[in-house]
Amino acid sequence: MAPKPQRRTARYWLLQLHLWVGLILMLPLVMMGITGAVLVYAHDIEHLLGQGEPAAKTAGEWRSPSELIEAARAATKEPGRIPIAVRWPIDVGEPAAVRLSRPGMANERAQFRGGGQQQGGQGQAQGRVPVRSPFAGSLQILIDPVSLELLETQQAMSGWVRFFHDLHGHVFISGGLGREIVGWLGVAMLVLGCSGLYLWWPKAGQWKAAFTVRRTAKGIRFNRELHGAIGIWSLVLFMVVNFTGVYLAFPQQISGAVNAIWPGRDMRAAQFQARVEPIRGATAITLDEALALARERVPDARFLNAFLPTRPDQALRIGMIRPGHAEGAPAITVVIDPWRKSIVDVFDPRTFSTGETIIAWQRALHYGQGLGAGYKFLVFVSGVIIPIFAVTGFLMWWLKRRNRRAGERAKAAILSTQSAD
Repeated sequence: MAPKPQRRTARYWLLQLHLWVGLILMLPLVMMGITGAVLVYAHDIEHLLGQGEPAAKTAGEWRSPSELIEAARAATKEPGRIPIAVRWPIDVGEPAAVRLSRPGMANERAQFRGGGQQQGGQGQAQGRVPVRSPFAGSLQILIDPVSLELLETQQAMSGWVRFFHDLHGHVFISGGLGREIVGWLGVAMLVLGCSGLYLWWPKAGQWKAAFTVRRTAKGIRFNRELHGAIGIWSLVLFMVVNFTGVYLAFPQQISGAVNAIWPGRDMRAAQFQARVEPIRGATAITLDEALALARERVPDARFLNAFLPTRPDQALRIGMIRPGHAEGAPAITVVIDPWRKSIVDVFDPRTFSTGETIIAWQRALHYGQGLGAGYKFLVFVSGVIIPIFAVTGFLMWWLKRRNRRAGERAKAAILSTQSAD
């Protein structure tokens, strides 16, 4: 009588899901981990290679944003370029930056509202990111903030950083499709994290061993213990980094889900898609006047950056930071109607609701910014461990498969011998 087949439990099916998602997506997930780890320290690597921003050596008071723009216009050899952003340094010794677009580029910026501009814009409002323009054809003029000396003229992001950025951000597929593919890879990692936690969960009396790798462990046991120990120690960070990556791919959907639990403003739309009504015959506000308005509203903060309207119906955005601001942390954003010379809205991290705070921190958490060098290193590690998960997971599957086949061959040999007898 043949034995009854064993009932397959939920754990069995979860194990199959964890196994085959990991095996099928092993290479793209490893790619995402490695490229993400490199991008965490891309700025530092550029400096080590002598490719970083030139230092600003003139001591003194920084010049006004409007003076920086005029200096950038005078420095460029391409007349007619339109200023679209200006940024003060974060720290003394860094250059100021002005971004100039070619004429007619406003339409290109509008096309990025649903994707690239949202991602670039949010990062730009928080620190050093605007030095790298995401828009083809733009020029980045680096200027000494005191002497107004031209330090360097940059094209849009290029070189090895651009390669890693494009591979990690949209796998070289333009438009929203590449970003969605990356987003779904992030979802796959979240599935692996949740299922891995369930599969790791130890039985009573085995908790201490579940966090370690025994010295005597070999073969399948060694790979299983290493896989589980690294996974549980890094689980929270792994989930945070991947959740924030999913947000960057699907910001509207994630924002809607967060706001459904913790109600808040749609900050993406209010900041980056703010529209104003032009007034016939009126003169738009100057940047210096706009900055004065922002300082009146937030007197304890200093100027960080400004994003200038390129169409009559666009608002002007001023970024401000307070003393002690950590680079990459959410900044204050003052949205200004350039025609009515009035403030439309102020986005101040001190007054954010819980949902607004969660959304505002997504980009910084993903890139290892805003929480110091320790967190930055941990985000780097969260990318490095993905190849370890891949190797240990693959070896567990391969060794089990090899052992099972060896057992089947041995059993077949025994049966063949018995039949011969």
